[in-house]
Order: sequence, then C-alpha cells, then structure tokens
Amino acid sequence: MSKAVVKILSTIITGAELAGKVGDVAKQVVPAPSADLKDKHRWVQCTVKNETQFDLLLEDTYFDSGRYWTAPGGFSGFAQMVFSCCNGDNTVLTGVSGGCAFRISLDDQNYYDISLGWTNPELGAFKAGVVQSAKGVDGYNAATPVGAALTSDVVFQGKDKDGNPAKFRINVSAAPGQETLYVVKQILVA
Repeated sequence: MSKAVVKILSTIITGAELAGKVGDVAKQVVPAPSADLKDKHRWVQCTVKNETQFDLLLEDTYFDSGRYWTAPGGFSGFAQMVFSCCNGDNTVLTGVSGGCAFRISLDDQNYYDISLGWTNPELGAFKAGVVQSAKGVDGYNAATPVGAALTSDVVFQGKDKDGNPAKFRINVSAAPGQETLYVVKQILVA
C-alpha cells in the first residue's frame, strides 16, 4: 500500500468517542423489506452503514436492469441508509442489477469516492461489490458472488480534538444477498 498522506481540515473523532459512535451505528436495526417490495419478481434491499464521521453524498446511479423501489440519497456520518430496487414494471423474466456512487466528504476540499454494486438477476447469483469510483456502473461491474472489500490506498490526516495528529484510512465492505449490506469504516492508523 502507498504511504501517501492527504491532509484534511476536519477534526478527527478518536478513541472511546469513535468506538461508541461506531457501536451505535452497528447496533441499528435494518428494517424488514416491505411486503409490497417482496411481492416483486426480483428485488434487493441495500443497507449502507456509515461508521465514519463524514457525510456520504450520492453522486451517480446506474441500472443494468430494474429500477429503484426506494431510491438512495445522501446521508450523514454515523448513520445508516436503506434503499431498495426491483425488476422493472411490465418486464418479463428480468432481474435487478445496478450500482450507485457516493462521495465521502472529508472536508470542503477533500473527498473519497466509492461505488457500490448489487445484482439479483433472473439467472445467476446475488452479487455485491465496491470499488473506488464516482460512477455507479463501476460498482455494478465490480460485484461478485462473494462480495468485496477495499481500503483506501492513501492515509487521511487531520487533528483530534486536542490538536494531535490523527490518521485514518477508509474501509468499505460489501456482502451480497437479497438484503445486501455495505459498511463504510473510518479505521485509525498509527
């Protein structure tokens, strides 16, 4: 991995405060898919758990097949967002496959882009993926039956609340299934 360091202006949450907030997000219950969604021929519900202090801004979406049932949007740090997709109306023997890209807003000048992908095709496996990109199609293309994970190749550095240097990497995981789970983490490094 690269040793590149990107300095950001944000005050970095560390220690017990970070652990507590991450724990709160991890404990949030994922809502059950609605009965109306489950009535669709093919569907997927995606949950994004943002275990970072940074906002995730929706940048791009892509569909190979299907449509949103409940569309994604941007959301704040230490929160979760749920969106869902299904086969298109009046389609025959189609599934749902696509991707969406989010920008992790580190400060007013620095960001890290991720693209998340999912599939529930008519034929084939559930897939999920994540890749560093600002294009939804790239997340779709990265989706695999075993899921994926990535860690930023750069280290981001700010200061903690006491003015000490605080460094971290961004880690994102993607677990496939009809209820797909993505987890975005802020991993402190020495």
